[in-house]
Amino acid sequence: MRRLLPVLTALALSATGLATAHASDRQGQPPNTPVGRQVSWLVDASKRLPVSETEVREHLSPALLEELGGVGGFNDKLAKAAGPEGLSLDSFRSQRAPRDGSEAYALLDGEEGTHHAVVVTDKQGDLASLHLTALPSSWRELDERLRAVAPDVSFLAAEVNKQGRCRTLHGLAPRTPRPIGSAFKLYVLGALAKAVREGRASWDERLAVREEWKSVGGGPIDELPAGTKLPLRQYANHMIFYSDNSATDHLMHRIGRKAVEEQQAAFQMADPRANRPLLLTRELAQLKSADYPRHADAYTALGERDRRRYLTDVVSKLPVPSSSWKEPRHINSVEWFARPDDICRAFSGLRAQAGSGGQKPVDTSLSLMGTRTLGLDTDAWPTGWFKGGSEPGVISRNFMAGSASGKTYVVSLSVSDRKENVSNSATAAELLALSAGAFELAEPSTSTPPATTLQPTPSNPTPPDHSPH
Repeated sequence: MRRLLPVLTALALSATGLATAHASDRQGQPPNTPVGRQVSWLVDASKRLPVSETEVREHLSPALLEELGGVGGFNDKLAKAAGPEGLSLDSFRSQRAPRDGSEAYALLDGEEGTHHAVVVTDKQGDLASLHLTALPSSWRELDERLRAVAPDVSFLAAEVNKQGRCRTLHGLAPRTPRPIGSAFKLYVLGALAKAVREGRASWDERLAVREEWKSVGGGPIDELPAGTKLPLRQYANHMIFYSDNSATDHLMHRIGRKAVEEQQAAFQMADPRANRPLLLTRELAQLKSADYPRHADAYTALGERDRRRYLTDVVSKLPVPSSSWKEPRHINSVEWFARPDDICRAFSGLRAQAGSGGQKPVDTSLSLMGTRTLGLDTDAWPTGWFKGGSEPGVISRNFMAGSASGKTYVVSLSVSDRKENVSNSATAAELLALSAGAFELAEPSTSTPPATTLQPTPSNPTPPDHSPH
């Protein structure tokens, strides 16, 4: 496999207290850790198939073995990826899970091409989850596989030039808005950075946790007692790395809903009106849980001004759900929306902010995860950012990575299905493989078609249609 282009050396996570990354996350042999040893075993086992039942049971948890269809199913899956010569390790990335094991992301070369591997170990060091997914060999294959994931799909692979413009390398409905879930937090981070630059806030300003500002979904802020004070930079880290909804709502209360709405226009979003009023995560959860669908229907039937009143007069008094819903609910009307080219311009705007004086925390927050989940080699892709989002029926995955050659690329995809919940581990693994493959395909070559430039958006664009379809 030819060497891939950029991810961030954002592996010094132990210093942040957010997660622990292994120091040997580099091309070569995996580290001597439970998950590293399991990846080494998979590579070795792929060269001497079929593996005996005794050996398989020594490495796989009973639940995973059953999921894969027993010993025969495991051998078949490994043989399909490896071919007769077996697998070889191209690159390896890992992180230690807080409580229940470790996870690794690797690129493994086989006879039929490169596979993206998601490997998770449990507390005992046994394999608890395993996905081996082929990288796409062409843009056409990538499109076909994306369309198979969900009925509504938007995708963009673009190069961000030195002037901050996004040049399309390949797109699939890149100008069609989709629900993006927590990826809207890119705009919250941008609004916070702007407030700091203008002297209306400080990264080191300490903000107290407030019970009435907590949301749903879990995260570090949920676990803190009211009155605990944390610097704004820590709220930002939690918002991006953990996608902590309570951290997000605290920041939105601090800088103001209007500031985040204005940041969409500042980052040249094609139609910021689609997200006005821009919902707090708590408000979205309330609309989709309390006496559903009564309040969601009532809210979507209103204009912007009346929606704002409804949030203040009605939604603020609704209970906050103790658990999440399992099926898609109003994903085309009660959500946050953006086009893939909007996301590219948001990343570009954040890159400009991060490069200005005193704005290093922007880069820190977005690089905490970086492109580790893609398994990309850090020599070829030394820098990278990530923000995703999901809810039942919605998955959004967005990466920006800088290559060793000095070029910067964005890969943004959003898939949604208003009838079925597309959020499962197999779909997540497929989207990671497609994203990793997109960075490889984005490397300029003589076969790459001429790129087009995304021009600044007009001041009065046509509003998108967010109605269910």
